[in-house]
Amino acid sequence: MQIVDVVQGLAAGVGIDLSPDGKTAYYVEWSIGELSKVDTATGKVTTVATGLSYPEDVEVDWAANQVFVSERTGAIKKIWPGEKTVVVAKPGGAPQQLALVKKASKRYLYTVCFDSGLLKRVDVDTGVVTTIAKGLGHPIGLALDKAAQYAYVTEQDKASLTRVTLASGAQKVLYVGLVSPFFLGWEKPSKSVFCVQRDPANSLVRLTLGATVGLSTVASGLAWRPSGVASNKDNSLIYICADQTLQVISFDGGPHIEPGPAPFTVYSVEFSFDKSSAIPLKNHISGSLVPHPEWVKGVRNEPAAYIKGALPKIRVVFKKAPAYVAGAYAVGATGNLGGIRRKSVTPAFQASGLSAPLAFELMWPLPGTVGKPKVTLQWYARPAPGPALTASVGSTNHKIFLLVDKPVGPWQAETPWLAALDLACDWAAGATSQDEAAARITQGVNSQPLLSYTPATMFGWTTYLLSSFLSKLQAGNPFQLNCTDCADAVTTLANLLGCDLWEGRMLSLTTRKILGIGGNPAVEADWKVWPWSYHEIPWLTSIGPNQSIYDGCLQVDKDTNDADTVHIPYLALKIKFSDYYKLLTGNLNYTLENIPRRRPVA
Repeated sequence: MQIVDVVQGLAAGVGIDLSPDGKTAYYVEWSIGELSKVDTATGKVTTVATGLSYPEDVEVDWAANQVFVSERTGAIKKIWPGEKTVVVAKPGGAPQQLALVKKASKRYLYTVCFDSGLLKRVDVDTGVVTTIAKGLGHPIGLALDKAAQYAYVTEQDKASLTRVTLASGAQKVLYVGLVSPFFLGWEKPSKSVFCVQRDPANSLVRLTLGATVGLSTVASGLAWRPSGVASNKDNSLIYICADQTLQVISFDGGPHIEPGPAPFTVYSVEFSFDKSSAIPLKNHISGSLVPHPEWVKGVRNEPAAYIKGALPKIRVVFKKAPAYVAGAYAVGATGNLGGIRRKSVTPAFQASGLSAPLAFELMWPLPGTVGKPKVTLQWYARPAPGPALTASVGSTNHKIFLLVDKPVGPWQAETPWLAALDLACDWAAGATSQDEAAARITQGVNSQPLLSYTPATMFGWTTYLLSSFLSKLQAGNPFQLNCTDCADAVTTLANLLGCDLWEGRMLSLTTRKILGIGGNPAVEADWKVWPWSYHEIPWLTSIGPNQSIYDGCLQVDKDTNDADTVHIPYLALKIKFSDYYKLLTGNLNYTLENIPRRRPVA
């Protein structure tokens, strides 16, 4: 057995249907709403229809040369390739796999609806929709026997194969224990059904029907997120439509698909440009802004930054290759975060051999949490609309910083630093909100094993010497800092991620026993009483007794008996100031210096 890629560069491929002679396969791509067909022997692709609304499956009446497509948004459409598209019916409920049944002069389409849990029949000629069965648990796959007596359905909720009697709607669960079961296909001569299992299994299994249903694995290690399955007449070739690849499983030697020659290659990728949503960045060591384009082949690869959940638009320059022929090309990219949305472009190459910048966008929004994901892209192109072979035109990889919101002071007067973002995204990784990001930054400061407390300010009074702080952390040697240094670190790094912290001081206080940064809570000597002329902390939004605060400099003791050696360390993470102060000093007689600060960085 071998698995061969027939077409690469699919944009969330789902359903597939294979012609009786096995020479042509139609497939749909959910993300970009396209229906295409491929010559299975050569891998040449032709775009058949665009503008579909999240298509799920395709079923072809090969005799009538009509193609039926189910759409996630509720409709079933009939397409005459190269001519027109009409709505057959709107069964609603997110129709999934289709099955075409012909009875005399009548044609019926059966489908299962993921959201409503219904099995429905559609009269192709009249558009009349009839409900056959109810109460299915997020059904996906559907296959009907030749006699149209039974429907076999995969249910996501039960991880099962269920048989439905079409005459009565009665249901019987035949097999339980499938892994993310998806679409079904008959193994000729219809005594077993193939079932695609999505991730994490990414496999094709065979369910042998009978008094007891048996399961066997046909192929594992399929391309990520397989969905559709269709086999030829002797099951020697089984086609799988996966998220980014159309593959064929072969048992007697499959087709040898040669990729097309590259008409051009990716030369540069630019994230930050006029009217883009990328956040400008700076190398604080060189004092230079990150150059654009950020990625240039063989020259540089600089990161970009966005607010979490953004859908970046990028600009790409291509370099003409010898195989280039003037005209339109379908260009996109697959990748670990969904890739680049395919579109038709007509590159205009200059005398240098480079194209003018062309606009693209990512297929899906970036993750919704703070972090610094690596985005890998495998670029492809083919002449449009085809038939044509898909060619690889380059691979690029990019580091992206993700923030909770736009940076605020001191990062409005200063361009965000690469090194500071690298640290902040490490410490706040996974945060989904400003509060969570500020808390994780506070924990990041307080938990650093290199740091210890000193009463003296070490990193500047009027200006925060962030560059010195970063370099000392990178050097890996122990160093000291006080409350102002800690407040600067928390406020500056949290605000870089889009939080809203200010620094403020309380004056003239004597603490209870507190655990300074770097202290060991199990060592009594590390719990100390401090007389301070002031203590500086980060405040959320503004300074006041009812405002929330964070304090990365110390941990207070939640055990209220100061006479014993029992301590319950507590790090202040968005706690009301009046509650915090009582834990810090044991009383409520405080004086606030109501001067909010965000120190500039150097």
